[in-house]
Amino acid sequence: MRVFDMETLPTVLIVDDELGVRESLRAILGPDYQVLTAGSGEEAIATCRRMPVDVVTLDLRMPGMGGITVLEAIKQIDSEIEVLIITGYGSFDTALQGLRHRAFDYLAKPFDCDHVRHVVQAALARRMALQRLRCAPDQILATLSHEFRTPLNVITGYSTMLADEEGAPLTEEQKLALDRIQANSSALLSYVETLFYMVEIDRGLVPVTAGPVHLSHVLTRVQHELQPTASSKGLVLRTEAPHDLVTLTDEDKLVRLVRALADNGVRYTQAGEIVVSARNEAGRIVIAVRDTGTGIAPELINETHEVIAARPNGEPPRLLGFGLRLVGRLVRTIGASLDIQSDGSGTTCTIRLPEAASGTMGIVSNG
Repeated sequence: MRVFDMETLPTVLIVDDELGVRESLRAILGPDYQVLTAGSGEEAIATCRRMPVDVVTLDLRMPGMGGITVLEAIKQIDSEIEVLIITGYGSFDTALQGLRHRAFDYLAKPFDCDHVRHVVQAALARRMALQRLRCAPDQILATLSHEFRTPLNVITGYSTMLADEEGAPLTEEQKLALDRIQANSSALLSYVETLFYMVEIDRGLVPVTAGPVHLSHVLTRVQHELQPTASSKGLVLRTEAPHDLVTLTDEDKLVRLVRALADNGVRYTQAGEIVVSARNEAGRIVIAVRDTGTGIAPELINETHEVIAARPNGEPPRLLGFGLRLVGRLVRTIGASLDIQSDGSGTTCTIRLPEAASGTMGIVSNG
């Protein structure tokens, strides 16, 4: 996580294969930011791995590595890096594609200097606000839960009403604006919910309530919740579990854990499938979440294990997004173990639960 101070200028990385675009944005942003440039997706990813970056401007239509792949890779390095999509005038389909993959906003060519500065400043403000929220004392966070959730739910509700309202059809610009409102509101609400839940876990306010849990029910529930997102990306999301496989654990926390890992797979997989399976292995329940995505960086795997270990004198994680932070806490809370194997062809996360299960009679497969 980037820590801001008064002596350090925020860093903006401009990613575009056209030298003219890079130099135009450098000229606009140079006086107020530390500006870096990259002429390809590979160079951009290398830069984000090498040094802290706050805001990225990204052309989705560069030759070579696809822009969406670059965007997802940047988000995996640091989920709080704000990405602005560069698009030609009127290319709202390109902008919308980026916004659906967690970009903050878009910049249309030819650039308007004041608009560019305004959007970059807004993106940076959101990044800094999220970081301040993470550093706030727990007792303050506990009192803010209702105040954050209520206005976000109102924003989401009213934007949905506007999108569904009968009457004159919306213009492409209006559709894009509503899509941006809904996507950012939903993402922020998810961050808020996850943040407060993690605080409650850390303060010992979330009791562990163990009971019989049918693994096929857990996996089916996770699939139902994530299927719309997977389908919108053209991904296959499958679950496999013996229909009578039962364990003794906290069902709510297990669902949250499996969902967080599967959601991570859906987010960072561009093509192929995500498979969530459960089995009895030598008397222990084993749940595996396998995807064909870009993989998880070794440093993120190490930080996830640090969260699970919760060493009193260990350094806090710097790179993890909320998803893997939550995974680490849930694994620790229910007494499970987690193994992460990742390479360029995908990631397999294996959860081993501490309790034995009943026998198995057949496989339930949902594809």
